[in-house]
Amino acid sequence: MLTLSSKKYRIIIVACAAFLTAGLLFSVRAHDEEGHPHGGGPNGQLNGQPLVAMSKTPCIDGMAGTFPCKNIDLASFLPLADIGGGTVNDLWGWTDPLTGKEYAVVGRSSGTSFVDLSNPEKPVYIGNLPTHSVDSVWRGVKVTGNYAFIVSEADNHGMQVFDLTRLRNVVTTPVTFTEDAHYNGFKRAHTLAINEATGFAYAAGSRDTCAGGLHMVDIRNPLQPVFAGCINQDGYTHETQCVTYRGPDAAHWGREVCFSSNEDTLTIVDVTNKDAPVQLSRTTYQGVGYTHQGWLTEDQKHFLLDDELDEMRSGVNSSTYIWNVSDLDAPTVAGVYRGQSKAIDHNLYIRGNRAYQSNYRSGLRILDISNIKTASLSEAGFFDIYPVDDAPEFNGAWSNYPFFRSGIVIVGGIEQGLFVLRPRIGSQSPSSFQLALDESGPDPQQAVALDSVLLDRDPFPVMNTTNLLNQGTDKNTRVVLFMTNLQLEQGEVVSNVTVSLVDNNNQSYEVAAEAVRPNFDFVQVVFRLPNNLAPGKCTVKVKAHGQESNSGTIRIKS
Repeated sequence: MLTLSSKKYRIIIVACAAFLTAGLLFSVRAHDEEGHPHGGGPNGQLNGQPLVAMSKTPCIDGMAGTFPCKNIDLASFLPLADIGGGTVNDLWGWTDPLTGKEYAVVGRSSGTSFVDLSNPEKPVYIGNLPTHSVDSVWRGVKVTGNYAFIVSEADNHGMQVFDLTRLRNVVTTPVTFTEDAHYNGFKRAHTLAINEATGFAYAAGSRDTCAGGLHMVDIRNPLQPVFAGCINQDGYTHETQCVTYRGPDAAHWGREVCFSSNEDTLTIVDVTNKDAPVQLSRTTYQGVGYTHQGWLTEDQKHFLLDDELDEMRSGVNSSTYIWNVSDLDAPTVAGVYRGQSKAIDHNLYIRGNRAYQSNYRSGLRILDISNIKTASLSEAGFFDIYPVDDAPEFNGAWSNYPFFRSGIVIVGGIEQGLFVLRPRIGSQSPSSFQLALDESGPDPQQAVALDSVLLDRDPFPVMNTTNLLNQGTDKNTRVVLFMTNLQLEQGEVVSNVTVSLVDNNNQSYEVAAEAVRPNFDFVQVVFRLPNNLAPGKCTVKVKAHGQESNSGTIRIKS
């Protein structure tokens, strides 16, 4: 018997027959060197059997129904026909801050589906937001606050904005929705990134603007997006991740930085000044095929990068490039992780010490990155949505979303549909709450705080400073602390999270949080400073669920 990593089944003849009979290949416009057709062919199932909705199916002896697996159970599955049809592409998630319900936002060739996951074993398809123009294999989806932002390679599509709170009021499903706003600053884009901390969106591959580089949009007022600038020093950008930098490179601490996959390089750009972005580095690597997508570790010391064409061009196993980005001006490849199959790696995201990687024909792969300092990764689990083979072709798992509080992971299968999975791999993040500390500041234990004095819109207008400086007479300033491993339980009120302060006069204060805001790799805890807080250093801790964080300091200016 073949090992699970090599598949339990190899039915190439059946796969070819299914391919011929399906007759569903899309004729798509090639985009640059990537230029391949995604999906539309066989569904990858044994004997070409059609897929039907499934509910709770545990992984037993390496199989969950007909799907090879390891340490991941199937909570449920909705086939394409049950979520609006077409083919699946990008997806993201949203957690309703009012109800705690979790939702999948699923891009498809003809629109965007919304699925209620509050009962993961019985997901409910709520409805569809049709494409703004015409169908396209490519669609990019991101969520910030209560809004979804959607781009597509379809011409004249621009960016759709959808108010996700509308999902609360749906009684009879499914519903055909309309967009709440539209941005036409570009005609089309390949993907989209959002820095929730600053309120800016970054459209990648817009082609008709910014020389194909990042097209920046101010979305601090989500229903009125405004063009903010271009990043065009390095041509076409395929994907990016933009963050408020808090990693080890002190020279760039507190700046807004984008880590872009630019076809043949990792290109790092300071975008703090939208009128004059600064390219910090542009670095290629041995074995480059097509630099596709990547994600930062939570400490921002490493960047895991997926190359989409190295498997096809070089015959290597699925390869993840481990970058050391401690020096933003001179990043280096510390090592390469070779997976257990020839399948092409596509989108990956990092939560805690796990990387969640969508590998087309070998499905979801969860990598343990605990030893990333030594450039060593290992596979902790997998769920293969394309059982017939692991060929380096563009079918199967497009993307995944691993950031739900419940621990479920959603995976989009191009020709299959929506998979809701339950990993069984233990803790994904530290067991205790941690303040994100400013190790580059004058006090190495200084808690990260963003100066948000002008609180006149949501999200906060962030000023670039490593220290909290009370820059006015208003001592009633709000503070934002970065936290790890902190999320509200379903139905829990924000005020259950408290902040303990001890000021320079040794006076103690206990204040309730005003907001707890999930982000990609941290949580923002927002609170208001007491009026009579003494100037100088102030020790701060966060308390929640009977636990308390490590301590840090903030500086209060007189």
